[in-house]
Amino acid sequence: MLCLLTNDDGIDAPGIVALESFARSVGEVIVVAPDGPRSGYSHRATTDVAMQWEERDSEHFACSGTPVDCVRVALTHLGLKPDWVLSGINRGANLGVDLYMSGTAGAAREAAILDVPAFAFSHYHRTESTIDWELAAHACQDVFQQYQNRELIKGSFWNVNLPDPSSLINATAQMVEVAPDPSPMTLEYLAAGETVQYKSHYHHRPRIDNHDVQICLDGDITISCVNLF
Repeated sequence: MLCLLTNDDGIDAPGIVALESFARSVGEVIVVAPDGPRSGYSHRATTDVAMQWEERDSEHFACSGTPVDCVRVALTHLGLKPDWVLSGINRGANLGVDLYMSGTAGAAREAAILDVPAFAFSHYHRTESTIDWELAAHACQDVFQQYQNRELIKGSFWNVNLPDPSSLINATAQMVEVAPDPSPMTLEYLAAGETVQYKSHYHHRPRIDNHDVQICLDGDITISCVNLF
């Protein structure tokens, strides 16, 4: 089995290092990831400039483009034919409407468009929490092992969100397959002179019962099948 790994936090981020640690236990691994943070890049692709390309070794490649670019370059320039694309582990959740802004999800979405099955892995954490990346890798591995043989229809991918680290440390988190929450974020706008900035309170965001936001923030692992079409 060949797994292509990417993310939106950058090739040196601890989340993708953790993801690689479990992926190597299930097969061969090639990492093609942005050379720096690309959080919030959604499905953006680079079409107007040439991208820089760094081969760190035969299994690790850094790209100046976006997460979507990394998947495209891996499947075309490198000619890889992965069995799975694994994106993440993102530092922070990608729940509900976050999916439309997330570069982590964008990479998995691009894989689905190109007919390669994919997982997007993200890790919710409260501001005061410290992520244990080894525990996160084990949790992602458990999900992968349970879902890798599940039927995944063409044009879809699995979106996985780990709860706050306390639930993993206490071993209380359960896997729950659930739909993404369509509730919009509540935004607060701060205006000063000619500038405007908005912020949100992630943990207190609106939520619908029995959807991914509520279940993940309450302490369980959410798995959602995201359909593109």
